[in-house]
Amino acid sequence: MITRIEVDGFKSLRGFALDLEPLTAIVGANGAGKSNLLDALHLLSGLARTSVTEALKSGRGAIRDQFSRLRDGAAGRISISVEVLLGAYTYEGVAVDGFATRALCKIDLERVVLSSGIEDITIEEQQIRVLDGPAADPWIARHPALGPMAYYGSPGGSFEEGTFRLEGKRPVVGPDRRVLRQHRREAASDFWEDLGGPYHSLLASVVSGNALIARIAEELRAIRIVQFEPSKLRLPSDRAAGAVLAADGSNLPTALVALAPEIRAQIRADLAELIPGFRSFEVVPADEELRLEMEFTDGARVPARVLSDGTLRLIAFLTLLRGAPPGALLAVEEPENGIYPGRLRALIDKLVDATTPRGDVLPPQVLLTSHSPAILAALHGRPESLVFADLVRRGDELRSTRMRHVRADDGPERDPSTVSRREIERILDAARPEDEA
Repeated sequence: MITRIEVDGFKSLRGFALDLEPLTAIVGANGAGKSNLLDALHLLSGLARTSVTEALKSGRGAIRDQFSRLRDGAAGRISISVEVLLGAYTYEGVAVDGFATRALCKIDLERVVLSSGIEDITIEEQQIRVLDGPAADPWIARHPALGPMAYYGSPGGSFEEGTFRLEGKRPVVGPDRRVLRQHRREAASDFWEDLGGPYHSLLASVVSGNALIARIAEELRAIRIVQFEPSKLRLPSDRAAGAVLAADGSNLPTALVALAPEIRAQIRADLAELIPGFRSFEVVPADEELRLEMEFTDGARVPARVLSDGTLRLIAFLTLLRGAPPGALLAVEEPENGIYPGRLRALIDKLVDATTPRGDVLPPQVLLTSHSPAILAALHGRPESLVFADLVRRGDELRSTRMRHVRADDGPERDPSTVSRREIERILDAARPEDEA
């Protein structure tokens, strides 16, 4: 679970910081930078898998477009930092106590124009460390239900629990320096090359015996950013299309079959509450493919190719949600598309329930982006889950994305980092059709 993200130098995110909830809905006008935050998360997830260049190439736009636009060109540096709450460490399926679960991961990319005219992009600095402790952890203080899952390591720490920082070609390990002593016969630059060099992050490298880095890498690789396409949700999928639901939903039948029977039963129960007349769904073999069909209480059996966009999006969304590993961040753009507002409210209620902590297992984390007043209305009673995005001009008069949480009440003290309920109501009123006013 990602509890805080800070970004600088990436698209419209300059000097940007935002605390995330188990359920966060970011609302704002088109062009406010909501998708840029998802792109930053996508980049971070890519850096945990592959090289800097490949991670940047997988984003929207050209590589240079990922760097913030300045008056004299593009920024030369991107910095992304996240604080995470990890699940319990397990070994061969058994939980092991004593491993830190609250940590920070920071990666800085640098863009340099070489004499040849080409640009070289490297990892200039990266840091992985355990957070200092509960007294210095305001996020956990605001989420007492998750407090028992936050562990900050043993006093003095270790390589697994301490700090690992790379600056240029100088690796620094702390608070103890066991790993440096282990490599004392090697030059620092050689040690860094063993970790993947300046073109791969620690997260994408194999560091023997380091549980913390491996667990953070797993957490970031599990980020799912989806924008379902109904035209692809309607199609049959290949039996070998993969068990993980694709970002566009194109392998929905295969992903459904891959789920455990009890999870498919939960999705059926969800749909029965959300879609009038729904009875069940089945995934039917069709030659080398799998096809989704839905059954209604009147006996009609309807193939996916004729289902409504909203119904298909609901099935895909619930497949993503119910099949997610504990603590995984699921980001969905414009979930309201094609969904009747009344069903959207019921879906939000499902998301609130699914992201509520219970027991000692982290719930999935959901991040929504929308410009719909229906999302605002559905979460009006949960201001802690609402974030408003807009563009502001900085000191250099360039526009940057700002995101502010909604205040629980409108007291006399005004906090510029938050938005009042009254401001949100004005947004709702401005967006409401005249015949509903």
